[in-house]
Amino acid sequence: MVSLTTTTDNYFLALTLPSHTTEQLIQWRATALPADTGTPVPREQLYMVLAWMNAPTVSQLTQLQSMISGLRSPSFTFTLNDAGYWPRSGQLWVGCRPAPRELLQLADLLRSRAARVGCPQPTFPFHPHVTLLRQVPTSIRLPKRDFSWPVTCQEVSLIRSRYQRRRIILNTEQHYPLFDREQD
Repeated sequence: MVSLTTTTDNYFLALTLPSHTTEQLIQWRATALPADTGTPVPREQLYMVLAWMNAPTVSQLTQLQSMISGLRSPSFTFTLNDAGYWPRSGQLWVGCRPAPRELLQLADLLRSRAARVGCPQPTFPFHPHVTLLRQVPTSIRLPKRDFSWPVTCQEVSLIRSRYQRRRIILNTEQHYPLFDREQD
């Protein structure tokens, strides 16, 4: 008999934000946007996805983890200084403009590794962003981009995402450090 309550685990590789940056994003969202603008993304879901794996097999995850643990990507800093809205998905986001080369290279590398083990990646270009609100109405007026939050990236996290009982449950499975330029 097939269960109708089956849950699927999806995984993604992401840059998690430092707690002080997360607090600044939450404060900015609360003051710059009307309270009824959309559904706020919970604090623990404020991250920047670099690569996505839709329901990977154990074998795919094992291969991917092996590939990623051997990476020698440098740590880097980017600045969250841009905001936008995607009407099709109803998401309001903050991102970086311009995106540093190291961030784009890391995302490209992780996406190619995920694709190599059989986890297809989106065909559209990578756009570094952190989603702040979902279900945002098309009538949204974007607030002034009067912010600038520097973020130092020192690791990439492998996060498991499971939709269960009408909630998204996240669990960080592994951290992969980025090396310090001075150490290499």
